[in-house]
Amino acid sequence: MEAPLVVSRRHAGLGYADETPYDRDSFGQLWVRPAVRPHHRRGRPQPHTVYPYRQRQAMADMLCQVCKRQPPSPDGPYLFLMQDRGGPVMEGEITASPPVCVPCAVISVQLCPEIRGRYVCAWVDQAPAWGVAGLVYDADTLRPVSEKLVRAEYDGPLAPWTVAQRQVVQLFGVRPTELETEVAAFGLDRLEEEFKRVAAMVGAGR
Repeated sequence: MEAPLVVSRRHAGLGYADETPYDRDSFGQLWVRPAVRPHHRRGRPQPHTVYPYRQRQAMADMLCQVCKRQPPSPDGPYLFLMQDRGGPVMEGEITASPPVCVPCAVISVQLCPEIRGRYVCAWVDQAPAWGVAGLVYDADTLRPVSEKLVRAEYDGPLAPWTVAQRQVVQLFGVRPTELETEVAAFGLDRLEEEFKRVAAMVGAGR
């Protein structure tokens, strides 16, 4: 059951009738409340869906979106893998797709239908928070304007009326690369070991 939305008395725009401090991020943005089930009731992984808390954590800490591995250095660079929309990853581009490690990038381009055969990747030095992607609600009816997620910049006009489902970051220090180049640098033997680690993690339901 979805939490009831109201016009907030403490914040501009939307709020929850029973709002807690955990419902907003550090920028004051309201977030969706996804269902949290006990471990024994979680069932099988659903790679075609994005769990908001996991995506938000991956963006905040620059974790691999597949295996949650930390980057080699907390200060970057970070590898971003994105759908090819007709060109390389650009300086200043925004994305709701968290970074990946090299082994998980290889797995993703083989298994993910969104990027299979049409992807680009780049090393990125910095990826600060830009805003969110979520459902925008009408200020009068408090009903969704559409069923599609809309990107809303922090402090922008849409943000107060958006319930966030994804964190969006902006990419700086972008250096496009080829995945084959990164695989060669990573090493095939090491890559095989990483495949085993990821497979074991998925099998354990982590």
